[in-house]
Amino acid sequence: MRQLKIITILLLALTISSCNDEENDATGVGDVLIVAKKSGNDIVYGLALYAYTFSAFKSVSAVSTAESGKTYTLKSNQGYKTNFYLETPDTEFTTTKPAAATFNFSAVFENNATQEFQDVLSDKTLSLPVIEKCEYNTTKNQLEITWAALTDADSYAINIMDGTTGVFGSVELANTAKEYAISANESGWASGFTPANGKTYKVKVLAFLYESSGNSYNVQASSVSETTVTWGE
Repeated sequence: MRQLKIITILLLALTISSCNDEENDATGVGDVLIVAKKSGNDIVYGLALYAYTFSAFKSVSAVSTAESGKTYTLKSNQGYKTNFYLETPDTEFTTTKPAAATFNFSAVFENNATQEFQDVLSDKTLSLPVIEKCEYNTTKNQLEITWAALTDADSYAINIMDGTTGVFGSVELANTAKEYAISANESGWASGFTPANGKTYKVKVLAFLYESSGNSYNVQASSVSETTVTWGE
C-alpha cells in the first residue's frame, strides 16, 4: 500500500519546507489514515502511519489513545531517513473499522534532537471507488480507465503494479475526475520502466478523504479498488 502516499509525501514536503528555513531543522510531521479495500466479498480496514521531516530521522514511534499499551514502531521508507512509515499488513486487515483516536508520535533525529507531534484521527472512512472500465485502446495506444465518482472523495490517483512493485503513479486527480488515460510515454512511470505488450498488470484506483483542514497533506482515509489489464491488447 506504500504507493497510496506518493502524492501526500510530495505535498507535505512542500509544506514542511515552507515552515522551516533550515533544511537541517529537526522538525517532523505525522499523519495517520484509515485504509479501506476489498478482500473477498468484504470491505476490510487497516491503518497507515507516516512521519516526515526535512532533516533525518533516527527512529519514530507512535501510541494511540484508543489502544492502551500498544506502540507503533515506524521504519524508514525505502531507505529514506526523511520518511518513516508503518502500514497494517494485508493479513491483519479486518472488517472492524479503526476507532477515532489521537496518535502521539515520538521522534529521534540523526542529530539526537527529539520531538513529539500528533495527528488526530476521526472514525470517518471512505467507500471504495467502482471501476467501470479498464481497457487498452489499441487504436489510441493507451490504457483507458473510468470509475464512478464518490460523493465524499477529495481526490483520486491511479497506480499500476508489476507484481508487487509499483511501476506507475499518476498526478493527483480532482474529485470530479471520472476517467484517466495512460500511454507508454506518459509521465509517472518508474525510471527506466516501459510497459510490455502482452503483459498483465494490476491497476489500482485510489480515493482520498482529507482531514477537516481540507488539504492533501493531512489525509483522514483512503480506499482502493483494483483490477487487471493486459497491456497492448
